[in-house]
Amino acid sequence: MVVLAWTSSQQPLLAEVIWRGDFETGDLSQWRGAPKSDGVHVITDIVREGRYAVRIDGTNAARRGDRDRIEFQHQPAPPGTAEGTERYFGWSVYLPQTFSRETHAVGYFESRNSWRQLMSWEVQGTDLLFTTRVPYARRWQGSDRLTPGRWHDFAVHVLWSQSADRGFVELWFDGEQVVSKTPTATLLDENVAFFQLGIMRATSATPETIFIDHIVEATTLAEVRPPAVKID
Repeated sequence: MVVLAWTSSQQPLLAEVIWRGDFETGDLSQWRGAPKSDGVHVITDIVREGRYAVRIDGTNAARRGDRDRIEFQHQPAPPGTAEGTERYFGWSVYLPQTFSRETHAVGYFESRNSWRQLMSWEVQGTDLLFTTRVPYARRWQGSDRLTPGRWHDFAVHVLWSQSADRGFVELWFDGEQVVSKTPTATLLDENVAFFQLGIMRATSATPETIFIDHIVEATTLAEVRPPAVKID
């Protein structure tokens, strides 16, 4: 259903879900950029919403250069992340066990063709770090926030622009706004951005696992937020 909603910038937008990558097809067909790895499985036992989620088991069997990489890639349809476009993205992750203290990139936006990260979510142990990269700036550090054994929800609001006077980001974690609207350039050049989600870490034989669910691209915050977590 399409309804009138208000963004944090107080400009009316039509609420619309543009794309879902929630695995509710029971496979990886929603993702044109799905990884080809034996470490990826659509599962039903631990889900954030609906019937399905995806499990990624990362080891050095997925080594690319000096890193282990198993990542889903989403390239938004035009105008998507082009200059002047405004979008919300939401997703949820679950760690069955705490990550090591090495740096893990679990999500980031990257520029097409020039291949530079534009913003990133990194994890060390249970600590989260959100940075923007045009230029590099630490926007939020969540100490001991990515706790294992429960789902955690992310939502980001971006106005895509090469201009720091026009572009901005906002970030929510587990329903709390942790980065208020912050002016920043969000595009490096004329190339659009795409989203990568999964595990990228220094290569190691130690296995680590992440579950991902409810990945949504939309025009309002309400459309990308999953339902409230039920607490027994």
